[in-house]
Amino acid sequence: MDLDLIYAPVRDDLAALERFLREELSSDDPFIGELVTHVLTTQGKMIRPALVCLSALACGGREAARRTARGSGQGDEASARLGIAGAVELIHIASLIHDDVIDAADVRRGHASVNAVWGNQVAVLLGDYLFSKAFHILARLRQHEISAAVAWATVRMSQAEIKQIKYGNTPHTSETIYFDIIEGKTAQLMSAACRCGALTAGAPEEDAAALSRFGLEWGMAFQITDDALDLTATADHLGKPIGSDIQTGKVTLPIIHALVHSPEEDRRRLEEILVRADGDHAGCVEDVQEILARCGAIDHALEVARSRARSAAAALAALRRSPARESLLALVEFVTARQR
Repeated sequence: MDLDLIYAPVRDDLAALERFLREELSSDDPFIGELVTHVLTTQGKMIRPALVCLSALACGGREAARRTARGSGQGDEASARLGIAGAVELIHIASLIHDDVIDAADVRRGHASVNAVWGNQVAVLLGDYLFSKAFHILARLRQHEISAAVAWATVRMSQAEIKQIKYGNTPHTSETIYFDIIEGKTAQLMSAACRCGALTAGAPEEDAAALSRFGLEWGMAFQITDDALDLTATADHLGKPIGSDIQTGKVTLPIIHALVHSPEEDRRRLEEILVRADGDHAGCVEDVQEILARCGAIDHALEVARSRARSAAAALAALRRSPARESLLALVEFVTARQR
């Protein structure tokens, strides 16, 4: 699936967003400018901004939403849509920068991570700076429901990060714990992006709720697939070292399945790899891949992802047909077919 084709209905919005982010993050300080240039030139798939803009378009289009915004005195809908798209992208980037510090990661999206180039102190503060910029953008919109939705998603993200550290390097077999972590870290922000996009378009609550459900289920499918790809894709495709979750001791759905369903010898070997006291997992990735293959762990995880993707598609049934709705449905196919 080609994301450029899926994004076609909002191509102009995404182009405007790139200009918007450059302007919002411009600085007279050359060092801050260097940091900002680094993160903006290593952007990913722009999925969260696209979800904002596609959700807005799927709920009545730009003109209907603009009339609603003018009538409520809340300003121009296009500016609100752009502001939300920019805010969720900055929150996402900030969370990745902090993740790289926690994981001591040297590579992000095929480029050197911020912490690898400038150190942990700068990386933490740059993440804080981007979070602050995101909420400054939202505050300027003067739309309480939108700000509250994004703020809650960020709270859940922080809670999930703490929970992930709590269970890091501790092999467990609880899918509930895993699902709670990925819902907070990934799916809640996608859900908020979809809901807030709908709200800028003046959508009725039932449509906003449907898109919120879509974002949540799609986000879950996306992260489960991403965790499976971490153990199967190539480094060139993934944009980070293959098996990076194993190297940081993260317990993902394929690992949980293997811990439950593998023979005793494989289970003990997997536990040994996850809890290595020296933190050196180099050379263990192939062992893990073989253990997962023997018990069908990757196939299990991808089937769970497909199930969540089907739930995401079902949530769109209440919306009327439109190019934007078709793009959202195409994202469902994309998430289950993606290889990176």
